[in-house]
Amino acid sequence: MGNRRKRKPTHPGELIREDLLPEIGLSQADLARMIGISRKTISDLVNERRRVTPDIAFRLAKVFNSTPELWLNMQQAVDLWEAHSSHWIEYEKIEPVQEVLSFS
Repeated sequence: MGNRRKRKPTHPGELIREDLLPEIGLSQADLARMIGISRKTISDLVNERRRVTPDIAFRLAKVFNSTPELWLNMQQAVDLWEAHSSHWIEYEKIEPVQEVLSFS
């Protein structure tokens, strides 16, 4: 087990902030209105203070003509990287089970 990535994966909010919104000329408030969530929620997302939830993933997929899996996979990559970066020493101490346990 190991996190081979040295650099943190791109947060979905960074993609929206740096690439998508400027490319299509939308503001955060415009996007919030289009997908039916608050401007604060979008602001938190694009400033990487909020995670993409399944609900937000469906909304983003619809507006950007993509899939919810794209947004959730990006978020999962960030979450896994952050967990590993924070707890890798603890993870290294965990020993694998040598045989399958059976419950009778």
